[in-house]
Amino acid sequence: MMSSPSYSSQQAARSHAVRMFALGAILLGCGLVTSPLAAQTSANVSINAASNMGSVPSQGGYGVGSSVYDGYMTNQGLGAALKTGGFNAIRYPGGSYADIFNFISGSNNTLNNGGYFAPGDTFDNWIADLIRPSGAKGVITINYGSNTTNNGPGTTSTAASWVQYANITNNDGILYWEIGNEIYGNGYYSGFNWEYDLHVLNQTASARVGNSALSPSAYGTNAAAFIKAMKAVDPNIKCGVYLSTSPYVPGWNQGVLTALSSALQGSGYTLDFVIDHWYPNGTDAQVLAAPATVSSEISTFRSAIQQYYTLGNGSQIQILVTEAAANRNGGLYPYLFTADQYLSWFEQGASNVDYQELNSGVFEDSSTNTPDGPWYGVQFDSLVARPGDRLVSASSSNSLLRAHGVRRSDGQVGVVLINDDPNNSTTVSISVSGAALSTIGTKYTFGNANFSPGANTPNSGIGSSSISGVGNNFSITVPAYTSVAVVIPQTSTNTANLIANGNYIISNYQTGLTIDDYGFSKTAGTYLDMWPATGGSNQTWTVTNLGNNYIYLTSAYSGLAMDVYGGSTSSGAKIDQWYWSNTSNQIWKVVSMGNGNYELLSQKSGLALGVPAAISGSGSRTLLNGTGLDQETVTGAANQLWSFNN
Repeated sequence: MMSSPSYSSQQAARSHAVRMFALGAILLGCGLVTSPLAAQTSANVSINAASNMGSVPSQGGYGVGSSVYDGYMTNQGLGAALKTGGFNAIRYPGGSYADIFNFISGSNNTLNNGGYFAPGDTFDNWIADLIRPSGAKGVITINYGSNTTNNGPGTTSTAASWVQYANITNNDGILYWEIGNEIYGNGYYSGFNWEYDLHVLNQTASARVGNSALSPSAYGTNAAAFIKAMKAVDPNIKCGVYLSTSPYVPGWNQGVLTALSSALQGSGYTLDFVIDHWYPNGTDAQVLAAPATVSSEISTFRSAIQQYYTLGNGSQIQILVTEAAANRNGGLYPYLFTADQYLSWFEQGASNVDYQELNSGVFEDSSTNTPDGPWYGVQFDSLVARPGDRLVSASSSNSLLRAHGVRRSDGQVGVVLINDDPNNSTTVSISVSGAALSTIGTKYTFGNANFSPGANTPNSGIGSSSISGVGNNFSITVPAYTSVAVVIPQTSTNTANLIANGNYIISNYQTGLTIDDYGFSKTAGTYLDMWPATGGSNQTWTVTNLGNNYIYLTSAYSGLAMDVYGGSTSSGAKIDQWYWSNTSNQIWKVVSMGNGNYELLSQKSGLALGVPAAISGSGSRTLLNGTGLDQETVTGAANQLWSFNN
């Protein structure tokens, strides 16, 4: 085996900078400079509250990356501080370090290739000190590149043992499992050689560039073997592979997805998500403008999936952005970027975004748990756009005034305004359609005034106050380098019951089948299914409104309530009937989607009542009778739309 350079913690911590050099150049951002005599600009913002874009993921959306070289990862109180900031996902063990990280047991982890392992940063401690106190969901990157003896590639048995330990032995409920980190950086492409990958032992460029064992096809084929081994242990997990939008790695996405599809064909297993890493480059102004390009980034991924992934669940594959950051830390600028990027990704359907990284990013790199700008960015967003809330279309006439709209599950409408102009305040004229809004709301503000000149961290937190004079049309001034959000209730006339009390047949838009109490059962715990309409009482559901368009549904035959089995908050949990107990897993939020169709969102989980996508397929109106229902991440897709007929 050829020896390779020592892999230092500093190299890993700055891995995104290495990638930027490989792609061309780095332009260091400049400091905040404000004009002593600020001018004023204007913008017109339009929000359509009746439109539908992506949703804030019901769980695991607002994420952060943690790394085993971080000497402050297990700080006392850090997990609680993440929860206060609105973070609900944490990635481990850290970027390129994942491909040198050996999981031997929960308390026995080692590193290959000279990596630095900070004392105490084991998987067990990560769970105990970060995951449990924060209540966050874990995102794990397994070692694709190297084995525990550092003389060959990562093994499926090691990955499967990690799934076994986490989810079966300890019930940690880790949902997302990435297969390796940035494997396209393994040396197959000239100049892209930061990722440790012992599928070829020789570390010299001449032995690696173009070597088929390091190719995208090899990664796709090998990833399929990992998926099979890991899901054989826990079929409920989701597995993902890394894709790229870089023009310097031609054929990567095609090779990975084509080979993976072929290797999984007929196995009963599928790919669940693809992975993006996003580090916008350039001046401060260029990086702050980058979230406007997120839709193009997502479109590239969707196009690759549509072209090259041949299994039946392509339309249901999720996109996780497991690394994303501004190009420098400290001060107000990373805050503005963070507040904009999370909502931009969620608008386009991303299921998870992880800021890179925990310390020296979201927090200062110290023992004090001092929040940095990105922490406030997530806190600001999550105050307005909470898990399960729906993003709606928003447009701005001023490119420096970024706008986002939110239709919340509590019926309120949120407007988020981010002024990327460092010198000028902006007077914004706002027009909201699709909902009748009250004249009084809640205003949140954070920005330039929260930072002392030259300070890296703010001297005060997010401001909150009541605001009057709002409604469907109003104006507001957003100071330079500042974000302002307004949350406005709907008027009482607009919150009248969308579905009146009464008895209904409830039909699925995609399949045309109705919700059915299987076999005319009166047994609590019987799973509900889909069946052609018969008019029977076992397909008749009584709607009872609880206010604010929350309802519960009881079977006209059994008298039992529609219920998320076991009170689960997990996507994929089954739907049964149970004794009415006025609990949140039996209460559903009705959301109008137009044309007489509605979403039904669990009050407890925020997930949508749906027909399992793996069975229903894309656009199909045929389905095997008797298929059960589940709750799913809200997508607005046809399998989650329901009509109520008397």
